Formats: sequence, C-alpha cells, structure tokens
Amino acid sequence: MNKKTLIVTCLTCLLLLLVVAGCQKQAAQNIVTVNGEAITQVEYDRYYNLIKNNYEQQRGSVLDETADKDLIDNMKNSIFDDMVMQQLMRQESKKQGITVTKEEVDEVLVPFKESKEGEEAGSFQKFLDSMQASEEDIRNQIEISIIYEKLMEKVITDVAVTDAQARTYYQENQAMFKDPGGVQIYHILVDSEELAQNIIAKLKQGEDFTRLAAQYSTDPGSKDGGGDVGLVNESTSFVPEFKQAALALKPGQLHPVPVKSEYGFHIIKAGEKVEPSQVSFEEVKQDLMKQMEMDQKSTAFETYMQNLKNSSDIKDLRKQ
Repeated sequence: MNKKTLIVTCLTCLLLLLVVAGCQKQAAQNIVTVNGEAITQVEYDRYYNLIKNNYEQQRGSVLDETADKDLIDNMKNSIFDDMVMQQLMRQESKKQGITVTKEEVDEVLVPFKESKEGEEAGSFQKFLDSMQASEEDIRNQIEISIIYEKLMEKVITDVAVTDAQARTYYQENQAMFKDPGGVQIYHILVDSEELAQNIIAKLKQGEDFTRLAAQYSTDPGSKDGGGDVGLVNESTSFVPEFKQAALALKPGQLHPVPVKSEYGFHIIKAGEKVEPSQVSFEEVKQDLMKQMEMDQKSTAFETYMQNLKNSSDIKDLRKQ
C-alpha cells in the first residue's frame, strides 16, 4: 500500500468514526420519544431558555440555581410535560388533517415585530436576544398555539352554554360582577419638573386642561383625549405614586404639585366620582356565555389530550 492510499484509507476510517460517534451522540441527546418521534435535548434546552428568560423578565430578577432550585426543578418538569403535549398535538393535528400556513403564523408575528420596531429600530432582535431565542423559535410557538385552537375547535364540538346556565353562574357569583367605580382621572405627562410647574400655574390661571394636554403631554395614549386615563380605583394597575396622588383628590380638584414617577412628571386632575354598582346580568350575558363556553371547551380539550397521552407510547429517556 502506497503512502497516498494509506492517507485516503485513514481519512475514510476517521470520517466513518465521526459519523458513528455523531449518530451515537445524537441518540444520546433524545430526552423522550412520543409514539416513536423524538424530542432532543437541544430542542428542550431552547424551549427551556425561552420560558425561563420570559419568567425572569416578568419577575425582574435572574433565577438562582441554589436558592430557586425547587422552582427551577418544577419549571423543568412542566416544560418537559408541555413539550410532550405539544408533540401529541402536532401528531393528532396531522391525523385530523389540520394544517397551519406560513401566512397564518405571519398574521400573528408580523404585527408583533412591527410593534417592537415601532418602539425602536432593532427592538425585535433585542427581544430575541433577551429571550435567547431565534425567530424560528417564536414562529414554532405561534404555530403550536394555532394548532391548539384549531384542534380544540375540531374535536370539541358538543359544548354549548345556555342562558339558564349563564344566569345561574351569575347569581352564584354576583360579587364578580360588581363595578368598583372610581374617580375619572386626567393627567399631563412631561419630562421636567419645571415644565410641570409652569403648566400647573397656567391651569390655576384658568387655561384649558384639554388644550394643555394636547400641547404638552408626552403620553400618546391620553394626550389627544384631554389627558383622560379612565376611572382609577384601588385595583387599577398604575404606578403607586400616581395612583396614590390621584385617589387623594376630590372631584374637580387639581393636584397642587407635580407627581414624579418612573415615566416623568404628572399634572393630575380629578373628574367625576363614580360609585360602585352591581352590573346587571343582561350587561354581561354575552361575554359571560362566551367565557363559560371557552372554559368548558378548554376543560374538555384537556381531558381529550390527557386520554390521548394515556394511550400513547411515551418513553422518558432523561434518566437513561
């Protein structure tokens, strides 16, 4: 055997060894099979990072591997179970002839991307980076949510809520249908305390709040509506500084000094006070019936999927 032939033979053997090792490594990465279809460790890790990072952002702090061990363990198990159910939904949707098109995913993703980019150029990519995710990861999650809705609509068809059922629920849960009332609040948001004081001075001299809000306010959601932020009560999810100052005012009263929050400086005025009241059944009937129907469908679908899981061949390979 000449030197050239020996080199070629050695390279061939090396390539075969790498292929075999790669196959073995890939097989070792499978954490579960669902009716013969595998979910890999890589897929699991990507989904885990997505859920974990989203949780940390909502929580406002990073999970600690030691202090939050029980929480992390529960999260890992829940994500594992969720991925199994997602795989089952994909398999069942194929059996049921359900498909999801690129256009259907785009209908959800494109507006989300546009809203992010509207905040700041490159914001969508920053969002992906913060979640340690790719656009494909997001598309996959949108797709599975669409599959969930389509599959539920197809297999759960015998759920209907009657007027009598809705009325009974209303009567047994009347406390849930109380309008808490509150105080109609208007504000003008500006960036500096000096400007806020100047505006308060103008208001005290009789200038129109609505006109000043349109001219000066940096709050896009209220400036063109006279600064109206709606009814405010103890359950309203506004920053504490703003809510406390607003609820201390009497109808028609202007807060004498600017109120500082993380958003800037607020000039706050109180409008009409609305007393708490009981919302009638007729006012909530349509929304209540829709919600009850959705709740019943969700419960029936959970039972359907659990039965499907119980009859499926699922092999947990995490401890092997």
